[in-house]
Amino acid sequence: MTPEPSGGDGVELRELRGAAELSVLPEFERRIWGDTEMVSVNMLVATVSEGGVAIGAFAPGGRIVGAVYGFATSDPTVLHSHYLAVDPAHRRRHLGVRLKLAQRDWCLGRGLVRVRWTFDPLQLANGQLNLQVLGAVGTRYHVDHYGTLGGINGGLASDRVTVEWDLHGRRALHEPELEVPVPDVTVEDIAATRPAALDARLAVRAALAPPLERGWVISGLDVPGRRYLLARPVPPPGAPPTPARGRPG
Repeated sequence: MTPEPSGGDGVELRELRGAAELSVLPEFERRIWGDTEMVSVNMLVATVSEGGVAIGAFAPGGRIVGAVYGFATSDPTVLHSHYLAVDPAHRRRHLGVRLKLAQRDWCLGRGLVRVRWTFDPLQLANGQLNLQVLGAVGTRYHVDHYGTLGGINGGLASDRVTVEWDLHGRRALHEPELEVPVPDVTVEDIAATRPAALDARLAVRAALAPPLERGWVISGLDVPGRRYLLARPVPPPGAPPTPARGRPG
């Protein structure tokens, strides 16, 4: 991609290639997430060379303030987006949306039609971006997906939900039929592994995992009400119903 003009705040987006350009990302990860496992420069080079993409957002003066990074999957039409990150000083300025739309344009220019990634269902700000702004749907629940991460994740089990983003905006769903409440926990509760965060993790796991295993999807999020909205996908005309992934219930 050619560098994208700034969005009025002087921040420019550009694709990162090669070790020299990609070398800014591990330190940026550390700035955002603390001392957790970083994606090394050699791994970034390898995955970008094999069909992945890294896009950085740079403030005037050249400081990196945002990034989105993804890699190729076994499906040639799907990109896995490993992370999206925005510097705290540049949040609430739609920079995350700009990065995801740049990722979308990159994918469509290469014949990719879907992007998938994971997010922590206790982090409602991430859920709002994924489900409400971008229009992705949550399809799978993973228990302790990445093991203990530390940093802003504290010592919680790293439960995650996979979301699927159709880049052409196609979502065939019934109206929401199930609601899953999310206990009121803060990012500070999570980072400190407070009992409230542990209780919330287990409560959301117990409520979300079973319907997703039975073929439901997370179609929306009521942020003020702190509840996920679940719906049944509607198969295309003539297609058989989507089979459940687990035991019926």
